[in-house]
Parts: sequence; C-alpha cells; structure tokens
Amino acid sequence: MSNDMNHHIKIYRNVFIGLLFLTGFTVGASYVHFDVLWIGIALGLAIAFVKGFLVAANFMHLNDEKSFIYLTLCITVAFFLVLFFMPTLWHNDLLKSSSHIPIQNGEVYKQIDEHSNHNGEHH
Repeated sequence: MSNDMNHHIKIYRNVFIGLLFLTGFTVGASYVHFDVLWIGIALGLAIAFVKGFLVAANFMHLNDEKSFIYLTLCITVAFFLVLFFMPTLWHNDLLKSSSHIPIQNGEVYKQIDEHSNHNGEHH
C-alpha cells in the first residue's frame, strides 16, 4: 500500500476509536443524575457536537473544503439555535405569545384590551 493510503487508514481508525470512546461516554453520562436538567442536556449536546464534527470533518471530507463551507455551516448552526430556543423565548414572553398572532384575513385571534382588569371590567 502507498504511504498516502496508510495515512488515510490511520485517520479513519483514530476517528473510529474516538467515536467508540465518545459513544461509551454518552452511555455513561446517561446514567448520571444531574441536579440541574440543562447541565445534562448541555453535556449530551456537546458530546453529540464533537461526534458530528468528527464524522463531518473526516468521512464527509469537510476538513479539506474552502472557508465558504464553514460560513454556511455556522449560519446553519445559528438558525438551528434560534429555532431550538424559540419555544423558551415564547414561554418567558420574550416574544409575543401565540394569542397575538393574526389569523385569516387580518383578524386577530385574541384582542388585548389594556383598559380592562383581570375580571373583564372596564375602569
């Protein structure tokens, strides 16, 4: 075999070993009880991100691509994060709630009257 082929085999073997190790780490982390839920979620997403990077960079050969590919991937990740956290923003009223969304023909699903109190009485 040529020297170039041996180099690729060594890289693929190391990526395979890394993926096996990270998969074991994922399984081990699933048995750990975290006091704060988001720490467990963040750890799982971090492990998945590293595994996805290893696969994309080596098996999809993205490590040899031009910088435009990385810009496209960064924009994709940014949009994913916005879509991922959008329900959280809605839940905390950082965005308009669904009752403010216009429906068919410009009608509003629920009118908000600022002059009424919680019982529906006007001042």
